[in-house]
Amino acid sequence: MMVDIYLVGVGGQGIITASRVIGDAAILGGENVLLSETHGMAQRGGAVVCTARIGDVQSPLIPDGGADLILSFELLETLRSLCKANSGTAVITSTERIVPLSVSTQKLKYPTAEEVELKVERIAKRFLSIDARKLAEESAVPMSSNIVMVGALAGTGITGLERRHFEKAIEMNLPHWVHENLDAFAKGFEATSRWNRA
Repeated sequence: MMVDIYLVGVGGQGIITASRVIGDAAILGGENVLLSETHGMAQRGGAVVCTARIGDVQSPLIPDGGADLILSFELLETLRSLCKANSGTAVITSTERIVPLSVSTQKLKYPTAEEVELKVERIAKRFLSIDARKLAEESAVPMSSNIVMVGALAGTGITGLERRHFEKAIEMNLPHWVHENLDAFAKGFEATSRWNRA
């Protein structure tokens, strides 16, 4: 099995933590995994990109058009990630909007959710947008929207990993607020389950 996951978002959204949870879940599931992270200006609201390549791979980098799943934590970053998509790629995006400084200072237009959806659906096979922030708030930990997204990834079944592996990885990486994060994970998992039945 080989699965290439491309995670994108903005600094402060917990993307690196999410990638580490995915990596540990893969190891717990007996799979090889390579991770990478790019976050040069993340502390100033810049883009963050992580990859998780599960299986017998030699490099952590995903070539253009090579992602099996794009997990986007921010709406605009979804568009920026589409170079990694192909017709078989599944895309899950959070509806969270973080307007970049370059857009707000130049009074440029931030795309609507509908515009993003149309562009994604021209390329990718499957697309789901979820309000990860709202689901995290329902779990009493607004900062756990990244774990909602991990739950959504797990719910697709694309990785071939069992739910318990993700839950154990959450316990390992987030020893504080474990129950709340597991609840956030469950909400994301269920959101994707509805998508799978559609």
